[in-house]
Amino acid sequence: MIETAGALEDVEKILTLENVDGVFLTTKYGVPLMRRSGGGSVVMMSSVAGIRGSATLACYSATKGAVRLFAKSLALECATARDNIRVNSVHPGIIDTPIWGKIPAGAVAPGQNAPSIDPEERARLFTPLARAGHAMDIAKGVLYLASDASSYVTGTELVIDGGMNAGGVARRV
Repeated sequence: MIETAGALEDVEKILTLENVDGVFLTTKYGVPLMRRSGGGSVVMMSSVAGIRGSATLACYSATKGAVRLFAKSLALECATARDNIRVNSVHPGIIDTPIWGKIPAGAVAPGQNAPSIDPEERARLFTPLARAGHAMDIAKGVLYLASDASSYVTGTELVIDGGMNAGGVARRV
């Protein structure tokens, strides 16, 4: 498991600073301010990898799963306190952003020799909608969760993944 994730220092970085510590510290200091100002909405960014595992992304999946359950637990705490704070998580799938150019193809798809991963090609193979999403798709979901339109939504997961979480599809070659 750790061999596929990189050096131990990289694993520790993934498990702490990049994915969990930031979420925890933001809420640790943000929620009390929100309470004093009358409430609000916390939207935590996770990933579809936090809902379903991946053989090559064990550490990443673990941190995104931690964010997912942290959001649910904090939602319950805030609801119990009746502090008018809602907490939800967003779980993007394959989104066409510059991060894909930084991931060597062999890190996620063993045996591939391409220098980096093409998100459109990957989405064509792994999502029912057969295309990658875009940052605006995620932004619209976050906007909904942050707005009054979702005033009765807390402790939930908004999955924006082109149908990946629903299951696989057979593709004609």
